[in-house]
Amino acid sequence: MVLAVWLILGGLLISYLVWDYQGPRVIRLSEGNIFGLSALKGKGLIVQEYSGDGYLIATRGLVVYKLEPGKDYFVKVARVPLGFSIFWLSNFSLVRVLLNKPECLELTVDASKRICAFSSGYMFHYDANNGSQFINTLKLPHYGIGIGRGIMSTGLLNANDDGIYIGEYFRNEGRTSVNIFQSWDFGQTWNLAYQFAAGQIRHIHAMQKDPYTGTLWVCTGDEDAESMIAFSEDQFKTIQVIGQGSQTWRTCQLVFTEQAIYWGTDTGDGELSGIYRWEKETRETTKLHAVPGAIFFGTKLRNGNLIMSTDRENFPNENDDKARMYILSNTDEVVSIECGQWKNKKQNYKFGFAKTRFQRNQGGPYLAVNFINQKQVESSDLYMIPEAEIDRLVSGN
Repeated sequence: MVLAVWLILGGLLISYLVWDYQGPRVIRLSEGNIFGLSALKGKGLIVQEYSGDGYLIATRGLVVYKLEPGKDYFVKVARVPLGFSIFWLSNFSLVRVLLNKPECLELTVDASKRICAFSSGYMFHYDANNGSQFINTLKLPHYGIGIGRGIMSTGLLNANDDGIYIGEYFRNEGRTSVNIFQSWDFGQTWNLAYQFAAGQIRHIHAMQKDPYTGTLWVCTGDEDAESMIAFSEDQFKTIQVIGQGSQTWRTCQLVFTEQAIYWGTDTGDGELSGIYRWEKETRETTKLHAVPGAIFFGTKLRNGNLIMSTDRENFPNENDDKARMYILSNTDEVVSIECGQWKNKKQNYKFGFAKTRFQRNQGGPYLAVNFINQKQVESSDLYMIPEAEIDRLVSGN
């Protein structure tokens, strides 16, 4: 009798693990409320980006999902294979929860059903029209436990549905050279586009494209001399620096408008931390708002409102354990929203920053957000906040 019970329990566990590994075919959205904002929730998903044809792309562990405009459910697209290494365990929800590591993939897609994905130190290419298999196309030279995460979530750029750029992000305590890699076939083959010399920077925070001019941008850190915002008009054969040499220029994501570029600082410097605006025509820089803490993510919605978010990581300019979102109206007025409280903050295997992660690009009808490592909400639940809710906060209604 006891053996029969154990066999049944074992069978149920195996069935669950197989289901979890494969991922559900459909993940339906439910209506909810998060920090006083009405939202749609997708269980177990991490936001990636909006595709050029309006799909919202998200991931669940190593499985890719898409949400078609007007639909109320995500559909499974594919699962990225990793082979049988220690990172293969990221396929299972229990492992991701135990280790507090919900972010397993960074990827971009195009309208012809191709995927360029990064995971566990490797770049993968997938083409649904040509065999539907992921191909390992590049091993990054700096990745692993004690080495670094390879790239930041904003360090992957889909420049034009053929050109892909990635910028290296690793600990780089020895201040070796740092690379920008480029692909002209959506991640099938790669070449070195630009190399920062040894000692010039620590790592790359972001690779981005200005949707109004087509100019490509790169942001670096971390020390004063290593922090810069620069652009390229020749596919990174050369770069032109707009600012460098202080924590003012240390940022993880730029937000573009027709007239200006905005960013929030990734710094613990209480005097310089805040939200900045750089005028494209005059090249003048203005500090718009002081912010207690580092800003990781920023985006712009279709209606014109800009949103940025602070993390919590024990910087000296943090005045509490709560992450926040900051909304900038069309007139640069700022409204702040308290998010969750930092959850796993002790230095152990579950340690992580309290982050509020947004979609990688801008122009979407929703703010797609994950509240990662915050006490009040599950890290892997994706919330889609409609732009009307953001408008309501800005107008004060």
